[in-house]
Amino acid sequence: MSKNTKRQRTLEDVFGSNSTKKRKKSNDDTSNVDKQNIVNTPTTSSTVKKISDNDLESLRQFDLDMKFGPCTGIPRIDRYDRAIRHELDPPVRVLELINNYPNDRQVTHW
Repeated sequence: MSKNTKRQRTLEDVFGSNSTKKRKKSNDDTSNVDKQNIVNTPTTSSTVKKISDNDLESLRQFDLDMKFGPCTGIPRIDRYDRAIRHELDPPVRVLELINNYPNDRQVTHW
């Protein structure tokens, strides 16, 4: 009786041993000047919209007003939608702020 031994395939068998070398080589092609430009690119205040303190205060007042329901563990837009469904007449300014700052966690989350 002969033993039938098979070698287990490796990633190098499938993709070849040169694939990792090519990838490392292509990553090193970026010059140091390009890397410095990416790191040292200043962000201007015009690219990021800053919400005013008055607007944050109106959001806090919406959060603390219990007539719109509990505010813990729910995004503001969901709470606003729930208040609309129950005809509680939430402030329109809250919806405007949520739509104007959709990626700002200060605005969208409690």
